Amino acid sequence: MSIKLDPAILPALDILGMAQSGALLRAERDTPPDGIPAFVTRAGWDELIATHAAQHDAPHTVILPALEKAVAHLLSHAAEGASRNGEMTPVITLQSDLFPSDPDLVLAFVRDSTHPVACALIGTATQIETALRGYGSSHDLPN
Repeated sequence: MSIKLDPAILPALDILGMAQSGALLRAERDTPPDGIPAFVTRAGWDELIATHAAQHDAPHTVILPALEKAVAHLLSHAAEGASRNGEMTPVITLQSDLFPSDPDLVLAFVRDSTHPVACALIGTATQIETALRGYGSSHDLPN
């Protein structure tokens, strides 16, 4: 199931800068042709490694394939909800076991401030807030 997101109506963040600084990491190796780029916070990535791959020599080889599946499931869930409700909300909170630190997972749809590209941010509310503060963003995500 797919939906269309209009980047013009989404909150703008410096996604490219945050990714280049390491505040956000890609949550997938490749974005599907009909998908949007998905990012996980640095804190979320670190939590996933600590929880699932701390003893692994190359933790990204363990984490990334599983994270890609989780992201595909989360985005599909969001698309189904949007289709059912007839609208897409910029921030969705779901119950998830992805991050053991908090069962409330936040899926925030934003756009890059320098390119008209919709993106998904994935993390707990605390992780996303910390990433935004740490990067020096004055942008708040809508409720």
